[in-house]
Amino acid sequence: MNKRVITGLTIIGGAGLLFAFGDLLIPQENVIFDAVNRPKEFAALVTSGPYQWWAARGFVGVLMEMIGTITLYQILAKTKAEKWAFAGLLLSLTHQILGCGVFAVIQFLFPVIGQEVLNGNTEIIKYASINGGLAILFGISLISTLSGLALMAVAIFKSGVLPKWSGWIVFLGFALIPFPGVALQFIANTLWGGAYFWMAIHIYRRYRNDLFLESLPVRQ
Repeated sequence: MNKRVITGLTIIGGAGLLFAFGDLLIPQENVIFDAVNRPKEFAALVTSGPYQWWAARGFVGVLMEMIGTITLYQILAKTKAEKWAFAGLLLSLTHQILGCGVFAVIQFLFPVIGQEVLNGNTEIIKYASINGGLAILFGISLISTLSGLALMAVAIFKSGVLPKWSGWIVFLGFALIPFPGVALQFIANTLWGGAYFWMAIHIYRRYRNDLFLESLPVRQ
């Protein structure tokens, strides 16, 4: 079981790095949230090649998050903090499922709108506005993310099997993501990804030590 947990935590740590370096692909990410006021900049961004790679990495990253979250719960399920971890698992999976919807909009809808704007149909830009249904989708995703991570952080702190503050570092990293700035986005994603790597290394060291102790001769 420890091997599976180490693998899962390494995968979700890799997701953090994937998001971090993916954010370096586009310098104008905040244009997405101001499409109505900056339609030409929005159109140029969402029809570019780097944008497609940036959006595609979202699907892969969310899947990696899901794998890591489930394997994290595996180890927390055997501790006194299981109830906290289970609630965190449900909310985190909700965020990740909604995240697939968010990236579907970003990858498939926004480029179509951008192309129409470039073709002269400026009225269509209203469908890229982060209001109404899109605002609700983004809002629920953010709330479920932070709620789930906070519960997981409490579970990790109480569990005694992982670095106590690692869960709160993950929470801090995700809490910084809504704030603008490519550099800040890179730091935020690296922060939460690094926290999961810290957990993986911690479990690996414990697992290695357990194997070492088991290999020692028993005194008669």
